[in-house]
Amino acid sequence: MHLIKISIGVIIIALALNFFLLPHDIASAGVGAIGHLLEIHLSVNSIYTLWVINLFMLLLTYLLLDKQIFSKIFLGSLLFPIYLKLIPTSPVLFSHIASLIIGSALFSLGVFYLYKSNSSNGGITIPPIILERYFKIPVYRGLLLTNLVIIFLNFYILRPLDGLFATVSILIMSVAMKLYTAIDSKLMEREGKSIGESNHKSS
Repeated sequence: MHLIKISIGVIIIALALNFFLLPHDIASAGVGAIGHLLEIHLSVNSIYTLWVINLFMLLLTYLLLDKQIFSKIFLGSLLFPIYLKLIPTSPVLFSHIASLIIGSALFSLGVFYLYKSNSSNGGITIPPIILERYFKIPVYRGLLLTNLVIIFLNFYILRPLDGLFATVSILIMSVAMKLYTAIDSKLMEREGKSIGESNHKSS
């Protein structure tokens, strides 16, 4: 069951990247964006970059988080480069702005889905989990902080306009993550009230 949930989250992220963001050179989303940027700049296959970063983040996970979370993140880290390779990089929309908005929101949905399962697709989605665990920084803020490195790489490797698009995309991801978290909290609260009322009636 965990494998299915993790696969769904990873596939959502891979679809956001390969169908909406990367075809338009919007390199804003996590380790996949870093791989894309380094492939452009250094002609290094992005899959190799993904593996190296994910292995390093797995080491941090093993050292700083519990073993159950490590096992789930381990699966996501292994599956992500595979799905990213299997799903073709092909634009679904020709509109740059629409692709930016939809791709950013979809990427955040995949990350949120994995976080709900105490998992991750690896890469820079792991530091927010560590920041929340040790410093009580909300995940959406931690994701924004860790994405600053991507903003820097965009301005350094691509055009200033591409850097601006990446910045807007990351802001959309942060807002979307905050929105998903708020909706989830409301649903959990409503579910808790329903269970409480049901138990009260049965007693």
